[in-house]
Amino acid sequence: MLGMLVLWFALLAGLIIFAIGPGRQGGALTLAYFIGLSLIHVPGVLVFVANASGMAYEQETEIGFELTLMGMIAFVAGAVLAVRTDKNRIGQQRPMSRAAAIELASLGWRFVVVGFLAYFVFVPLSFSVPSLTAGIAALGALLVIGLWLRLHASMAMNDRRSTAVTLATIPLLPFTTVVSGGFISYGTYWALSVVTFLFSVVRRRFWFYALAPVVVFLGLSLFVTYMGERTGIRQLVQQEQAALTARVTRVSTIFTQFQLLDLGSPIHRGHLNDRLNQNFLVGAGVMRHEDGLTDLAYGSTVPWWAPIPRAIWPDKPVIGGGGDLVADYTGIFFGTETSVGAGQVLEFYINFGYAGVVAGFLGLGFLLMRIDRSIMRAFATNDLRRVLLMAMPALNLLQPGGNLLEILVGTLSAYLTAYALLYFKVFRFPEQLDAKSNSPVSAARALGRDRAV
Repeated sequence: MLGMLVLWFALLAGLIIFAIGPGRQGGALTLAYFIGLSLIHVPGVLVFVANASGMAYEQETEIGFELTLMGMIAFVAGAVLAVRTDKNRIGQQRPMSRAAAIELASLGWRFVVVGFLAYFVFVPLSFSVPSLTAGIAALGALLVIGLWLRLHASMAMNDRRSTAVTLATIPLLPFTTVVSGGFISYGTYWALSVVTFLFSVVRRRFWFYALAPVVVFLGLSLFVTYMGERTGIRQLVQQEQAALTARVTRVSTIFTQFQLLDLGSPIHRGHLNDRLNQNFLVGAGVMRHEDGLTDLAYGSTVPWWAPIPRAIWPDKPVIGGGGDLVADYTGIFFGTETSVGAGQVLEFYINFGYAGVVAGFLGLGFLLMRIDRSIMRAFATNDLRRVLLMAMPALNLLQPGGNLLEILVGTLSAYLTAYALLYFKVFRFPEQLDAKSNSPVSAARALGRDRAV
């Protein structure tokens, strides 16, 4: 499997060099998805490269990682194709006054506050109202977009202190999701999206490359420590519904009991193999299908009527979750308290086989890179409305371990929510950065009025 890891690293380098390129050409979402996909597939392979003794699913892992790499190759090809076929250039950043940048940074904090309240306060209160939860949950993306705006403003002012303050909030994202629900994955993907945004807009990336190995090692160390404390944390958070102070105290044991990753430890290898090795599910699905035990789904995992809100169709059939899908196609069953997502590699395969994996990831890479470049053009022209309208649904696509059905419904909800925020003018955008007032047509009209006066 060592050779496959080398190929994975080459794909990551190729994505950065040939698709993302120099700063301010886009690529935050594309890179975040690739790294997120790697996060649930690559660590599980490290287990077998280091020491496979006592580890289950070695054959399934090898087959699954081969298929994952096939998807990654297609994903990188799609991203490169999106760049090569994009005829619209990303122009230079429009000048921004210090006053406008300060106002933009303030808007970023307002986004963060609204996103935080929506996800951690109002979502739990909305479960009893059909279809309301999806719309409110979509507001959680404002957390990430708000931090994007903060970084954008800091760079416009060349304010390193402001950038450092914004980056200091990133570790709080996974910490907060663990405290609120006992899950670390949501906050991790949010943090990843912020870091990749900064990577895509800066031109000097030496520190990213220098610190990446250290951050990866410490991140995996934090994960295996979290896994050791996870059962106790979730029992306190989900079953006992403990007070906030008790939750924070319990979660803080992740840091007080912190252990550095040791691939020689059977416990650490087991944690990586159990939760960061989606390959064995993929491999089990492939083997089960090739043995003739399952048929391809041909798109039935995403019914056409699924996006219809339950508020409109109260009797809409109940659809099984990711655990049911995984169990049906892999023959592996999990406990009712274990959250399992099929992931795009497995779901593309069980729908259309190898062709589904190639076509699915090719399209996904192309789509994300095109959205990335459109968002970067919006930032370059200070079109904050377009940033919001495109980024909210696009951030929902960053669920490499999720189910296509949930991603589709969540993305549609996020788009409608973003449109509603703009339509009802929930946020006041800085006038100096208002794309409508800064457009060439508006400027020409304003010049004409000045001359008339």
